Amino acid sequence: MLKRILAKFIYFVIVKYPHKTYNFYCYLVENHKELILKVFEIGTNQHAGWRRELTEIISNPKNPWQITETTMHYGILPQQTLSPWLLDKEFMRTYAQIRGSTCIDRYRCYELWALAKQINGIEGDILEVGVWKGGSGSVIAKAQPNKKIFLADTFAGVVKSGPNDPCYKNNEHADTTESEVISLMKQLDIENYEILSGIYPDETGRNGPKKISLLHCDVDVYGSSKDIIDYCLPMLSLGSIIVFDDYGFFGCEGVTKYCDELRSNKSFHFIHNLNGHAIFIKIQD
Repeated sequence: MLKRILAKFIYFVIVKYPHKTYNFYCYLVENHKELILKVFEIGTNQHAGWRRELTEIISNPKNPWQITETTMHYGILPQQTLSPWLLDKEFMRTYAQIRGSTCIDRYRCYELWALAKQINGIEGDILEVGVWKGGSGSVIAKAQPNKKIFLADTFAGVVKSGPNDPCYKNNEHADTTESEVISLMKQLDIENYEILSGIYPDETGRNGPKKISLLHCDVDVYGSSKDIIDYCLPMLSLGSIIVFDDYGFFGCEGVTKYCDELRSNKSFHFIHNLNGHAIFIKIQD
């Protein structure tokens, strides 16, 4: 009886405030996992039915908080619990140092870390566009010291927002400086990097990599994402990887729309990771 009352209460809160509820849940998972462990008792089967019931309520497709012609949003709560990053001491040390310098959660940072370690045999440098304070770029550079990473940012916030980006008006995330990035790199003893300050590719493309093995695109909006990929396509090596941040995130419809369009390009295999990454692997020229 108690579990039904609690489930109905959670159901009510989620239906009335779905986006805020989901963001709060993600915050708890990242910062107060002991509360989540207590409620769901992960690792036991005592309340498996309860976990399943709450998960189904939160991710009920009958209660989306936004529907457009091409997108539907509702809470996604993967039930797997394997956490390999917890055993990777080097990653955990790095993440602890950069946590305050990135908007990207631990799960996506670990994916960038793992992908960067796999590109030794792929020709080209690394490019990150959308650096903010340098956190995710540091993760990539630390994971792959054998390649140079170009860190491109306007250091003046988001640019090229448009009708596909209802939550962006330009200049968001302008609270950063080039010196902050340099300071973080120094703190982590990273030297295999170069900063490209300005709009990429319009102002800094000519100074960037000529061949690319890994591209991390974290620019939040449609127009900027499209311009970056259009410019970089000829420089992507066979086997190279593009990682888009914010794919499927509520409020980042422009990035999701562009990635869905890029899926039609037969030169790539596409992977949608539920953590918020869209991954494209180049399989042919």
